[in-house]
Amino acid sequence: MFDLIAILFFWTPLILFVYHWFIFPLILFLIVKIRRKDKKVDLPQYLEFPRVTIAIAAWNEELTIGTKLRNCQELDYPADKLEVLVGTDAVTDRTNEIVQSFAESDSRIRLITVNERVGKSAVINMLAEKASGEIILFTDADVLLEPQALKAGVARFRDPKVGMVATAYVRRNKEGNIAESIWDRYENKLKELEGMIGCTVGISGYAMFVRRSLVRPLPHDIINDDYVLGIFVFLQGYKSVYEPKSVVWTKVEPPEIEFTRKARMNRGNVQQIFRYSRILLPKYGAVAWVLFSHKYLRWFVPFILLSILIASAIKITIPFFRILLILQLLTYLTTPLVPYVKGNLRKFLLPQYYIWVNWALIVGYWQYFFGKRVKYNWLRTERRAD
Repeated sequence: MFDLIAILFFWTPLILFVYHWFIFPLILFLIVKIRRKDKKVDLPQYLEFPRVTIAIAAWNEELTIGTKLRNCQELDYPADKLEVLVGTDAVTDRTNEIVQSFAESDSRIRLITVNERVGKSAVINMLAEKASGEIILFTDADVLLEPQALKAGVARFRDPKVGMVATAYVRRNKEGNIAESIWDRYENKLKELEGMIGCTVGISGYAMFVRRSLVRPLPHDIINDDYVLGIFVFLQGYKSVYEPKSVVWTKVEPPEIEFTRKARMNRGNVQQIFRYSRILLPKYGAVAWVLFSHKYLRWFVPFILLSILIASAIKITIPFFRILLILQLLTYLTTPLVPYVKGNLRKFLLPQYYIWVNWALIVGYWQYFFGKRVKYNWLRTERRAD
């Protein structure tokens, strides 16, 4: 039960797994609870709202861009303090035409375009350079904001130490898996706790606020631009917080599309491990701890699960490991059912969905090390007319 093989390949990975999902959030909760008692800061109200730029990087978004711009027009924010910049990258559909039609009747909306492919990072850099707002809201074209989302997010910048604000995203439609809903609630709560110590690391590119003075040019080949923008904020000594009242809406994609999206994201995660792991140095304090506990351990969960599986097989003569191996194999063998099971039956496949997600992470590793290099990293999820 506790020989060298079991300790190295079963108990140590299992402890890391339990730490990542349960012990780390518990420690975070306790830290927040203690700090709440010791420290309460009353921030001044805005006498005048700061100017905000909504920056939308778009490529072939004719199915979504009209709805997105109408949503921006309906936000509860002083009209003279808001601009909407749409940056497009050699689109081949009607995106530019649709944006231009909005710009003709609303001076706050402006189209910035290039005629040859430069990639998403270059478009984001271009938008940041053209932005006139003190605060930039980077947001995807297929995401909608609740009317109060802008004011709620901007209000957090009354704290001069805040450099980035994460929004609360909600994914809704009938094609989603109940596991995604559980995952989202867990992630949002974790980000909220992290934000209370100024270290929200789970920033989503759906919609994220950044102080313009902290934005730095992104490398042209960056895959996860949202993560890297957050790293730049931390490296400059600023906090990242979470605002639960700044709510944005997006669609749940079918499992096969979600699988592709997660694989792409993990391809970016591997890139980040090689380029930005210096953020884990002790000098970055709580940020380093939160990043390691929340992000880095999660990226290595597939290997943790594989180690537990192998150790269980090696120790199959011991009843405990034999039963555990059988349960694992049953879960793995039924995981391919995830895309096909519909309705209420999905709730019975929660473990399988978790394995499904980790398969996507493994595909991301494979794509990074052995896949074809893409010159322009603009591999977004395919849009649907609904």
